[in-house]
Amino acid sequence: MIYRLLTIILWPVFFVYSVKIAKRYSSSRYLWQRLGWAYPKFDTKTIWIHCVSVGEVNAFAPLFELMLEKYPDQQFVISTNTPTGASIVEKNKFINTTHCYFPYDSSGAVKRFLSAVNPKILLIMETEIWPQLYKKCHDQNIPISIINGRLSHKTLDANAWIKKQYKQALQYVDSILVRSVQDRENYIALGASKNIVSIIGNMKYSASKTLDIKTLENFTNRAYVLAASTHEDEEYQLAKLWTSINNQRQLLVIAPRHPQRLDEILQKLNTLDLNIAVRSRSDAITENTDVYLADTLGELTSFMAKASLVFMAGSLIPHGGQNLLEPARLSKAIVTGPYMHNFQNEVDQLKAEHACVQVQSIHELGAVIENLLVDSNARTGMEACAKQFMDQHSHVASDYLTVLQEKYQGYL
Repeated sequence: MIYRLLTIILWPVFFVYSVKIAKRYSSSRYLWQRLGWAYPKFDTKTIWIHCVSVGEVNAFAPLFELMLEKYPDQQFVISTNTPTGASIVEKNKFINTTHCYFPYDSSGAVKRFLSAVNPKILLIMETEIWPQLYKKCHDQNIPISIINGRLSHKTLDANAWIKKQYKQALQYVDSILVRSVQDRENYIALGASKNIVSIIGNMKYSASKTLDIKTLENFTNRAYVLAASTHEDEEYQLAKLWTSINNQRQLLVIAPRHPQRLDEILQKLNTLDLNIAVRSRSDAITENTDVYLADTLGELTSFMAKASLVFMAGSLIPHGGQNLLEPARLSKAIVTGPYMHNFQNEVDQLKAEHACVQVQSIHELGAVIENLLVDSNARTGMEACAKQFMDQHSHVASDYLTVLQEKYQGYL
């Protein structure tokens, strides 16, 4: 009751936030659908998959490709919270698939969404726990399965009242299919029944057939190191480091996690004695360019594909890191910072296979980059180890489909 009251009280906040994002991305559909309106109506039952944003859509793609092959006549709905996630769904052009924005977890919005989308089953990628949505699905006999399940430290460290809401919501979940032993223990600690939590593996190990590697127009033939998905302050730390190490005259390409931070990033970097080019401004790259800001959406995979090595950001600050399996899938030498707690299992596995180096400071990062740029044998050895590791785990998406078919006969 208190949770429902809070969603009513916060409705003006939801509205203002939605207007802001809708304006930024010129998407009125975002505004109306997040508030629970303007959904397409489906007369036949759909399979609904919820992916928060880009990372979850990309992680789900290998399993979804198998599902589309297995059930070519089934209608699917993929929901995301973000316009960037929507753009990935639309770019993939999945057959028999409609994108909708996920409604805020208010009673009316969820009710309107379920009425329009008419799901017979809900598959949720990774973490999303929404008490009112889960309750309404349960009341309408719509099974919920969390797939590729993981829990962040933020969720596990929530206050007692919020964790109580999570525990109650998990009682309405039919199955939780998780990545690792630690993820299983985390869900059980949060309140899930042991009987519904199964370890399948990390779906991000499986490769999509539609991995989007395209030629980067107006780029460069210069060799470069990629800093992928950087967060606040990391751009400055990395650019400053670049001025102090033997970088073999390679270009530093920085791809911010949130490109709209460009002005803020430039304000900090302009205090350094660097020649900086910006992709969104079509700046030319010359032999004198030190740093290139790749502040565009949808091109990160392409930047990874040609990089000499990849530094996975979100790890020099206590953010928790970003997914490093995409560069591993591309057979890249990977370096991360100390703060990788949201992906520590993947880091530990790749480190054990000599496919990744985790540094503990910005100074150590400089030494590692210098060594890898000079020692091409060490770099190519890491690349081979990354490829071998990913190849050995490519079956995970197929394993998920097998388990889902067994659990949901008559639904799939």
